Amino acid sequence: SAASSSSTRFLEAASSYFPGLDDDDKLAYTSWLNDHTSSYAREAFLPTATDPNTGVATFWNIDGDSINFAIAVQADGWVGFGISEAGGMLGADVAMFQASTSELVDSYILTERAAPFPDNCQDWKLISSTTENGWIIIEMNRKLDTGDSQDHVIKNDEDLWNAPARLIAAWGDDEAVLYHGNKKAKSSVRLFGDPKVLVEVLAEESDGYFEVLEDNVEIPARETTYHDNCKTFDELKDQLDLSEGNSMITMIGAVPIIDEDTREFLHHFIVYLQPDCSSSSEFQRSMMYAWAPGAEGLSYPNDVGFPIFQDDNHQAVVIEMHYNNPSKIEDMRDSSGVRFYYTKTKRTHDAGILQLGDPFLALENESINDGQTSYQFTCPGSCASSVLGLGNRKVTVIQEALHMHKTGVRMTNEIIRGDEIAHKSLVDVYEFDQQGGFQANQEPYELMSGDSFRTTCYYEDGSKFGLGSQEEMCIAFLTYYPAITIQPFNLPWVCPYVGSYELFSCSQQLESADLSSEDELGRNFGAPTSECAAEPTTVPPTAEPATTPSAATQTTTTITLLSAMGMCCLCLLLL
Repeated sequence: SAASSSSTRFLEAASSYFPGLDDDDKLAYTSWLNDHTSSYAREAFLPTATDPNTGVATFWNIDGDSINFAIAVQADGWVGFGISEAGGMLGADVAMFQASTSELVDSYILTERAAPFPDNCQDWKLISSTTENGWIIIEMNRKLDTGDSQDHVIKNDEDLWNAPARLIAAWGDDEAVLYHGNKKAKSSVRLFGDPKVLVEVLAEESDGYFEVLEDNVEIPARETTYHDNCKTFDELKDQLDLSEGNSMITMIGAVPIIDEDTREFLHHFIVYLQPDCSSSSEFQRSMMYAWAPGAEGLSYPNDVGFPIFQDDNHQAVVIEMHYNNPSKIEDMRDSSGVRFYYTKTKRTHDAGILQLGDPFLALENESINDGQTSYQFTCPGSCASSVLGLGNRKVTVIQEALHMHKTGVRMTNEIIRGDEIAHKSLVDVYEFDQQGGFQANQEPYELMSGDSFRTTCYYEDGSKFGLGSQEEMCIAFLTYYPAITIQPFNLPWVCPYVGSYELFSCSQQLESADLSSEDELGRNFGAPTSECAAEPTTVPPTAEPATTPSAATQTTTTITLLSAMGMCCLCLLLL
């Protein structure tokens, strides 16, 4: 049967985890696995950075408004597992389990690399725990949306153009929670979606792909370098399966190809279309894709695509690489780039990218004060009205990325309709090294004539605005359809800050302020919740606990457990 076949595939995949262990060492894990194959619908392995064969086996099942998780790891002392906003320790919603007490504590980490704080509301619930022969295996559940600002909402991430969940874990063999060293793991996982990875889906839906890669280019021994890698249609056509005389293709997705030997030097890159590879073409660029640390790739909905080589103004693809080499290391060479998946047929809607905030870097060289500061850019409703017209014309935003550099700590982008906020995307705890172009997990939404935009970036001890790796930016990238151009100039829709100048009716106004306290950052995550939600209503995935019954049902409060778990630790999840 289909169910039996699915169960077999599930068991085969999960059994392949921890390949470096012999059967005896894996016995506790495989025994648990054989007893629980039917309990979970999906599985994934979270690898460590130092050894892809070591990490955490993760299983889950979504049941109504709740989610059940099971995790298995080689450890004797403790394990922490959680959902991270950007993919690292900061801004993470974590569940902490200690083997010596068999208790689970719902916790969170805000901006300090230290022990987590216990949540006011204990929403993660322990179902069962197994601690034997060097293994910790726990089952737990919680509501998808607990209504608790110290938890992250687990959102539907099935669509490939939406952001996946960012899962993290750390573990140790000490009874108390101490610094874990390399015993940490993370991965981006689609909790709701098909287990197929992005490249598999794009390969199935496309007619082919082409690549634009650096050719062992030297990274200069200086802190900041911008380098253009430009290829014309004539240079790329041998990679394209096209009939004679045909050049127009439609990009349906893209994946970054990062040279692992030089990953640490790659700050970000932006891909443009332009007429040719001459320097004069730089003023006629149309943005088509961007990558920053943490980004996995791009896929459009089935009726949306990005036309390439469709006319004389779009005959070259250029990747603007930003290399960051603060230690000025010599003799480093890079071969990174992008693989673009395409179809030969045009899709119903063309995609476009709307840039907000300060994409032209009009604030270049302006100093940012010490302490906490905010820069708020407002694009008036007259911009959307002039571009969309005064009728009922609308566009749909399918993806949103928020970009700052290393001193950025929070960012929001709001759509104002009349006197109300019609939509708001945000990252409460921004961390460039984890998600340099933070992709918000959100449903598609519409932009209408008269909508205004408010983009706000918050910094802590910033230096100045500029192109450098240690300097700052504030840009929101909105991928939308159908694409709009500003007429009569035939330029992509953009609403930048341009200082004292004006750009048509689409120019931003700026307000900046020094903040008196961290409270003025306006973070939602981590704030105490006045009232706790009801217990999860789902039935646990196993009829009986595997070994140790949950202590969550006992009357003794677990809020004080973190003292016993080692509050003095330097760092819990240094990811």
